[in-house]
Amino acid sequence: MNQLFFSFIICMFISSQIIHSQTTTVKGEVTSNNGEPLPGVNVVEKGTSNGTVTDFDGLYSIKVTTETPILVFSSIGFGTQEISAVNISDLNVTLEEDAQALDEVVLVGYGTQKKQDLTGAIVSADLEQFQESPNTSVLQSLQGSLPGITVGQTSTTGAEPDIQIRGRSTLNGSQDPLIVVDGVIYRGRLNDLNPKDIKSVDVLKDPSSKAIYGAQAANGIVIVSTKSGKSTQRPTINYSTFYAVQTPTNTRRTNNRDEFLRSARDVDWENGYLAPDYTQDNPAWSPGVDPVFNPTSFEGVGNGTDFDWFGTATNPGYTQDHQLSIRGSSDKTSYFISAGLTNQVGWITNDNYDRQTVRVNIDTKITDWLTIGANTFGTFSDFSGVNPGLNALARMNPLVTPRDEEGEYIINPLGNNIVNPFLASSADDRDNLNNISAIFYASIDIPQVDGLNFRVNYSNNYRWSLRGNSNIYGAGLTGSAFKETSSTHDVLVDNILTFDKRYGQDENHGFKATLVVGLNTIDYEQTMAEGSGFGNLALSYNSLEQAVIQRISSDASKESYTAQTGRINYDFKRKYLLSASLRRDGFSGFSENNKTALFPSIGLGWVISNEEFLANSEAVTNLKLRGSYGSNGNLTSQYSSLSRLETPPESRYLFGDGGTTVNGQTVISLANPDLRWERTDGINIGADFGFFQNRASGSIDYYNSRTKDLLWDFILPELSGFSSIRSNVGEIKNTGLEFTLSFSPVRSEQFNWDFGVNFASNRNEIVELLGIDADSDGREDDLIANGLFIGESIGTIYDYEVDGFYQVDDDNIPDGWSPGLQRLVDLDNSGDITPDADRRILGREEPAYQFGISNSLSYKNFAFKFFINSIQGGSDGYLGRNNPDLQDSFGNAQNNNRFSDIDYWSPLNPNSTYRRLGVNAPVTAQRFFDRSFVRLQDVSLSYRLPQDVLDNIGIQNLKLFLSGKNLVTWTDWEGWDPETGQGLDSSNSGLPVMKSVTFGLDISF
Repeated sequence: MNQLFFSFIICMFISSQIIHSQTTTVKGEVTSNNGEPLPGVNVVEKGTSNGTVTDFDGLYSIKVTTETPILVFSSIGFGTQEISAVNISDLNVTLEEDAQALDEVVLVGYGTQKKQDLTGAIVSADLEQFQESPNTSVLQSLQGSLPGITVGQTSTTGAEPDIQIRGRSTLNGSQDPLIVVDGVIYRGRLNDLNPKDIKSVDVLKDPSSKAIYGAQAANGIVIVSTKSGKSTQRPTINYSTFYAVQTPTNTRRTNNRDEFLRSARDVDWENGYLAPDYTQDNPAWSPGVDPVFNPTSFEGVGNGTDFDWFGTATNPGYTQDHQLSIRGSSDKTSYFISAGLTNQVGWITNDNYDRQTVRVNIDTKITDWLTIGANTFGTFSDFSGVNPGLNALARMNPLVTPRDEEGEYIINPLGNNIVNPFLASSADDRDNLNNISAIFYASIDIPQVDGLNFRVNYSNNYRWSLRGNSNIYGAGLTGSAFKETSSTHDVLVDNILTFDKRYGQDENHGFKATLVVGLNTIDYEQTMAEGSGFGNLALSYNSLEQAVIQRISSDASKESYTAQTGRINYDFKRKYLLSASLRRDGFSGFSENNKTALFPSIGLGWVISNEEFLANSEAVTNLKLRGSYGSNGNLTSQYSSLSRLETPPESRYLFGDGGTTVNGQTVISLANPDLRWERTDGINIGADFGFFQNRASGSIDYYNSRTKDLLWDFILPELSGFSSIRSNVGEIKNTGLEFTLSFSPVRSEQFNWDFGVNFASNRNEIVELLGIDADSDGREDDLIANGLFIGESIGTIYDYEVDGFYQVDDDNIPDGWSPGLQRLVDLDNSGDITPDADRRILGREEPAYQFGISNSLSYKNFAFKFFINSIQGGSDGYLGRNNPDLQDSFGNAQNNNRFSDIDYWSPLNPNSTYRRLGVNAPVTAQRFFDRSFVRLQDVSLSYRLPQDVLDNIGIQNLKLFLSGKNLVTWTDWEGWDPETGQGLDSSNSGLPVMKSVTFGLDISF
């Protein structure tokens, strides 16, 4: 595979070599009308594919190839100029701002719209800010940078970050946003999209903007656009690479020999220390006295063993990345071709990820009215390898080793039921994920009808996985193996009719209408074969017939979606804006009585800065008020409304004397013929502003939404024979405030400074649940068993309150408790701790607010950027459960190791954070702590070679950069990382977040 990949890269280089006849070199500077240099201006020799772009100082140099050359200067936001360059070697150009072109164009679903004409809340990602970061997913460039968008950290290689838009508004429904790539709904992994191939990311947040996608839009829309060739651009070859060294953001380790022996004494503190205060070591205490250590651990005491299990299984990781692309166009055809190779080696053994990507985007203007194109990509990922479990690694004490004297693995090194973690990592493991996608489209400008366009998108996406694993230590040391294949075939067709035209005197009336009819089908199938009891695993998972016990299973499903959408946009004099849409959705997963639903929206806007009283204002560049209402839906799983059957082993029976075994069928779920869409209705009120030629600009938004008909598994009486039925219940309210501010304090020939901040606050509240008032108190009952409370957030924390620990000299220790265990607050003063009377609401898991701060400074050819990300809990929010491994079994607590940074109770440490080791109490409270943090998430320093140097060596652009990611985190959270919630507990903490230092190169020819 690698040979084919690199052969493809070589072919790309060879095919791009174009020989030009070069005569005269024209150099100069391009500036704006206020004298500021303009970087990134396209300079093209008219009638040819010969061209270049200006550097950060607005300088350019081009070798013209015709006898009467004409240079075309163009840039977004400025008017295009064509200037003769006959017998000219120095040509300075001033571009005039184009008021109409200054309107930024954003993707809005089934089309584009100028940002000035928007009535909803849509934000665009600044991908340039994170260009030097070692991001393997474009989502990592959104972390903390967009208000209302929460993107989680990842702790394993190749992992897909979680993303949440404007908080949580569902109980059991999907929380994932809808992803749209190049105008087509995309259901694969965003990690399969090469970040270097992506041109822009726009996020639709408010109900009005989202309503264009109706039933699938409740959680927000992420619209991704990939790169293409620029108009009349000569072929440009770009190669970029980086190498990142990665280590955990928080350095942790397990106890060494001396620390472990001390913890064993702490477990047995009544014998390990001298009475009455138990602060002095008891010289008579020995870990060999029954029942302190198991024999294997006690043997290690005598022979001086001090083995570092944790250190052996962990090493600094790294990421290396190579990207190659060719981009260009002629008068009729533009193209973008790329290939990428990403290799990640994780911090823990066998946490590896390899990705190979190929993309070809091409479009051709066949006639004046017909354009066709294709956006295709292929991604081939390898996650093979099983890492030793962090839980078992942390428990292995330093007195034992993983191998015996013959070099063979010891199955149970501690002499208990904990298996050697290196057994799992010795498996022969295969885990491949592959994704190929092709979007074909035709765009027809209807002849004789000015402004009318018909576009058809046809998308064919095929995703498949190949998994296999064999391990001689599996299935109780008898050997186990399995092999699994699965595939998903996703086909979508959208027919889009758009009419866009301005009418009246001075074109005062702007009208745009969009009609969409779409169909989407998804076919899934899976087959798995597994076996245990192998006499020989030499053929690994490729000879499952050798297993003594063999099992086979298969699955398949088919989903279908239909949609009809209409949208109207109208403006008068670009001052008064109206947008409205209506979508009808159908989904096969809902009940027979509710297959379809309607989702409307409306939005209004007033561009105050276009009024006559502000038309000549030097201070106010842009000022717009907007408000919108919309309705969105959320999907259920495909079988939620149906009665399902299974054939479990316990349903097998013999038919007749001496008959064969027959597979019986068991009904496992009840049908609900009235299951409806989960629906979110909401409003958004906002303002956009810009002052002093947008030197200061920003936006502010307030939203309020209510989600009704929540998808919920209603608990049924056991007598029914079923545990639950999927139903529609209750209501949730979501409110929030967001704003962004951007400043450009300095704009000069040598030095530029851009500064930005974003802020978002969200609160959700359960308004209604089941509507049951069993205690007849006039108030709907809470669902305490599910942690759901009327008037509180979904993430409400309801538990006992802890008031320190019982101490050695306490006289009032209740029966069942002992020194070092939690002192729980008796809220009802009954003398007993009971769950009904002595628990209370302690706070919530959701944060109070989050913010991001970005800085970008450039001086001559140097650029320095940094980004700070923060999530804050306020007085009682963003709390996370953090319970370290404090074994409740006396023997386990002494023989099992733990992390060295756990502040547990002992007579020598009475004011600890956590309870004592080895003994549990009749009632134990979960411990919740503040996860608030401020993180220096991204920082980079880059240098671009001067243009005169590049001209001498025949290179268009060369950039060197050094960057850091997650370098510093300020937090009171204990454990691996506050953002992921990975704490002190090894069994539930996952893996740590990585910080990295990256060296990179970006070069264009």
